[in-house]
Amino acid sequence: MYGTPIPNSSEKYLNDGNACALDLSQDSVYLPVLYGLFFVVGTPLNLMALYGLYRLIKSEHVLPVYVINLLLSDLLQLFTLPLWMDYYIRGHSWRFGSASCKLMGVVFYVSIYVSIVFMCVIAVERYLAIAKPLRFHRLRKVRFARWMSLSIWVIVAVPPCIAFNMLNFGGKHTMCIEKYPSEERFVVYRLITLSLTFILPLAFIFSLYWKTLRALSATSALAPEEKQRIRGLLTLLVVIFVVVLGPYHITGCVKYVGLLLHRDNCQWERSVFMPYQVGRGLLSLNSLLDPVLYTFMRSDFRAALGHHLPCMRRRRGSRSAVSGHMSTSGTAVSFFGSRD
Repeated sequence: MYGTPIPNSSEKYLNDGNACALDLSQDSVYLPVLYGLFFVVGTPLNLMALYGLYRLIKSEHVLPVYVINLLLSDLLQLFTLPLWMDYYIRGHSWRFGSASCKLMGVVFYVSIYVSIVFMCVIAVERYLAIAKPLRFHRLRKVRFARWMSLSIWVIVAVPPCIAFNMLNFGGKHTMCIEKYPSEERFVVYRLITLSLTFILPLAFIFSLYWKTLRALSATSALAPEEKQRIRGLLTLLVVIFVVVLGPYHITGCVKYVGLLLHRDNCQWERSVFMPYQVGRGLLSLNSLLDPVLYTFMRSDFRAALGHHLPCMRRRRGSRSAVSGHMSTSGTAVSFFGSRD
């Protein structure tokens, strides 16, 4: 039953929001180092990817519209990491005020949720492009993609803003968006969000993955090389979803279900603290993988990047023949989507 009496602890722990007396120094090295690596490497990587994809949008390609929004969600998450690094280095002590704490919490989670939605949208776009290219032609135009992207940002951002405003993270403690033991209504909120942002999207993406593979096998309109690229994209999409998002969401489900079932909530909080924090750190790994997997694998992007960055021009020359063949055969357009 939830709501076990708080164990004996000092006033210090009560004021700090750590009534369970957890050792909060356990992640004081792991998370700052990991976040620092992601921030230093991921920020320029995503900016470079955005630059190349913007040029593809100017050519009226559809798929880059969704990929750009995926990268924007990564950048949004990356920009919060320095503050979280400071927070964990100081032993889970937020020194920038409660308002900024809620803001950074909302931004961090919205960026994750938006990223998940756009992964689903990319999977849908690839399925429609291959299985039903004529029936849903209007849904694969750049103008529609832009409005769809804007709608996703608004729809996804509103619920966390409302929830974080209603949930009570105040008090005397200096911890940000966390409390040990977690309050019951926060546990319920997290279980709902974990289900909506992982379990359902995972089932959806797996379903589309198999449907798209079957459609690829049945079509003769695409060259074998093009089919292989699409299979690779979809497979890596599933891998990112499982490897990057899986640990955090799975340990989160275990943690919060356990809090509803265990009588000693503090003992349970101690046992799942580090596995949950390890999963939290891996969440930002997509900021490194998304631009690599969705952008740098594409010859069109490498050609555009090489045209404007001298250090990439040597590679561009060696691939020009391949790019020319792809443009002639039309495979580049079939991979990125239809034109408006």
